[in-house]
Amino acid sequence: MNIGERMKRWEGKVAVVTGASGAIGGAIAKELVKAGMIVCALARRRDKVEKLRASLFDVAGNLNCVECDITVEEDVKHAFGWIEGTYGGVDLLVNNAGVITKCLLTEKNNSKDLYTTMETNIIGLCLCTREAVKSMKQRDVHGHIINVNSIFGHKVHQAVPGTRPLNGMYPASKFAVTAITECIRQELIYLDTQVKVSSISPGLVEGDIVANHTAGDNDLVKYMPKLKPEDVADAVLYAITTPDNVQIHELVIKPMGEFI
Repeated sequence: MNIGERMKRWEGKVAVVTGASGAIGGAIAKELVKAGMIVCALARRRDKVEKLRASLFDVAGNLNCVECDITVEEDVKHAFGWIEGTYGGVDLLVNNAGVITKCLLTEKNNSKDLYTTMETNIIGLCLCTREAVKSMKQRDVHGHIINVNSIFGHKVHQAVPGTRPLNGMYPASKFAVTAITECIRQELIYLDTQVKVSSISPGLVEGDIVANHTAGDNDLVKYMPKLKPEDVADAVLYAITTPDNVQIHELVIKPMGEFI
């Protein structure tokens, strides 16, 4: 059975995708809409999502833009409340929103960058997961939570001696996502739900925040092999179309020839 056939179980179901205005989030949202899902894109910038929606025609599903800053709890509650009132609830959550900053952990006046990274990459993810699980459990659905992680959630990139490190708080936040995914898995079992959780950890991706962030400071990044955003979207489709008794807990995908 090909992926299109396996995706039929999601036709008409509701997906929430955070950070859908970015390269990876946009690719994921696009594939889910093409598969017939009702996609609610949570983003601070409506214009980018509207541009994506305008490019989708003759597709089975539909794309909605829900303005939301996932670091603001009231925004998250309002967004999920609107989705529940409009569509009945959430069946799939893709936690894709993330940020990376250039500041060092030991740099002066870096507090704002530190908080922004942790509040977006960790707290925002947890707030959205909390609201999604509430919706899924209330309706007793076979739901799924996808955490778009990173290879930096499993290893810290080694800086060349004498050069400015580019890691900062980002790997710490992604290591946290690795741990949070396992904690969520255990909680979903405890809550007696039919909800799966998966972490997908890509290497460098064209147009994503890590590639864009490091390219200007590290010439080597320009020449590193990269995945396409559609490759990450394909990984999401693979994870959510496994049989009911199979859960992809961690999926690491790298471009051929990656050397980080």
